[in-house]
Amino acid sequence: MGTPAPAPQRILAVDDDPAALDAVRQILTQHGYEVVTAPDGEAALALLREQTFDLALLDVGLPGRVSGYDLCRAIRADARLRHVPVIFLTAHGMVMDEKQGEEAGGDLYLVKPVLASRLVNMIGMFLSAQGPLRSKRRPR
Repeated sequence: MGTPAPAPQRILAVDDDPAALDAVRQILTQHGYEVVTAPDGEAALALLREQTFDLALLDVGLPGRVSGYDLCRAIRADARLRHVPVIFLTAHGMVMDEKQGEEAGGDLYLVKPVLASRLVNMIGMFLSAQGPLRSKRRPR
């Protein structure tokens, strides 16, 4: 009998653009990740409270009352979630946008469009046990 394969790492992807979510899901699923998607901050908060994720991939401009920055702040304020690495993946590419992402507690800020290989590599650097970008918040 062989050892069972480890469960895939789970990523929450949040974006109001269905095409962007579908592209992210396809790319990351091909690399062995389980991807759960949410179209807005409210839905993402509900998922974060109900399920366990290894990383959150957030757009900044989300419909409704909860922006990507708000969502990141909520993750950092929750003792059960604060270890989850947060990568912003957004079209908001101004320096002040990136600064807001950092101030909200984001670990990385990527501006769309981003190469699929870069996205996968950056996620791997956060989620790998020896990854050079492994979040300082994440328990070892």
